[in-house]
Amino acid sequence: MFGWAKKRKRLKKLDQLFNAAMADVRIFEQRQDYRGAVIASFGGLASIAENLINLTRAPHQTGREFGMQVAEQANISTEVMDEFLTSFEIARYTEREIGYDDYQEAVQRLDVCFRGIREQGIQEITEVTSSKKEKKPKVKTAKAAKTEVKTTKQLKTRKQLKTRR
Repeated sequence: MFGWAKKRKRLKKLDQLFNAAMADVRIFEQRQDYRGAVIASFGGLASIAENLINLTRAPHQTGREFGMQVAEQANISTEVMDEFLTSFEIARYTEREIGYDDYQEAVQRLDVCFRGIREQGIQEITEVTSSKKEKKPKVKTAKAAKTEVKTTKQLKTRKQLKTRR
């Protein structure tokens, strides 16, 4: 398969993962359960990270530790990830009312995180395909090797003749 075809296929998979994650979030939004939507957005981030950069959350890891690990591996701004994780933690661990605006901010930050993960996934594909295109030394045919031997012998005999004169 060509490099561009693999890249296109991978991009399609990335978009499908994001759409699936956002579908879960939209279900909560339709119910006007913005707290659930923000919590589901973190689940979407975890799913996307697992599928695209092969990063799974360890049982002992907090959400913040996992999020920062994702940010580090996907070259996402730690400030954006910190804001997203703060939104998640407020929704998950406090009784504070989560409104539509809070939900929108969390989804926008998730989108920024997704774009970072997506770009990292594209870079990994590009690196893999470019490493496969390394130049290989040409293999000489038997005829070419014989010709090379003859020319080397001819050069040696010419040098010997010159030194004898």
